[in-house]
Amino acid sequence: MRPISIVNFACLLAGAYVFWPFHTVWSIKEAVKNGDSTYLAEHFEWHPVKETLKESMGEMVFQPVEETLQEKPERQGLWNSIKTYYGRTMVDQIVERYANPTGLPRLFSYGRTVREDVLGKLDPDEGKPLQVRIADSWARIDRATFVTPTRFEIDMRDKYNPRRVYAGVLELKNWRWTVTELRVHERTPRQPAQLPQAKPVPSSEVSGVRFTSDIATR
Repeated sequence: MRPISIVNFACLLAGAYVFWPFHTVWSIKEAVKNGDSTYLAEHFEWHPVKETLKESMGEMVFQPVEETLQEKPERQGLWNSIKTYYGRTMVDQIVERYANPTGLPRLFSYGRTVREDVLGKLDPDEGKPLQVRIADSWARIDRATFVTPTRFEIDMRDKYNPRRVYAGVLELKNWRWTVTELRVHERTPRQPAQLPQAKPVPSSEVSGVRFTSDIATR
């Protein structure tokens, strides 16, 4: 019985370890919703998080514009370049303002007010039992993997916009899973699979088939 108990205990520890970062992600989500700035301060490394947010949000917003600059007339392309420059500055300012322990809950509150009072969209989680909310969050996970025993990566779709994905990196530091990178990007729609095209039959072969069929029918 003793070896079996040791194996069971080891399996229990392994399961708890695998579940640990998922629990941290859920707790961060709840901390943002409830304004728990203390928890957010303890589970984020804000400097690298800000840098990755600026990079990813800049690419998501301005890359389509930059790809069309070469197709525009010179003066119009220059104007778009100016707008892109100031747009990136604005993105950086937004990240600096809200990517912090008190800013994220404030941003969440603003977004909820706009959705409910202006757009008339209710929170799909409102009134649902805890187990249903957990199941819904689990269903939005596109990818979750342990890159190393102390590095965990997770991609999760936005609750209101399924095309938007939040890609986070958590690292185990001082016995605590901490977010060290956070990116936002849009999912690219999958292209329908194309069937292989049939090879064209040479005209000589077609003529030969027709000639043979004519002889057979005579």
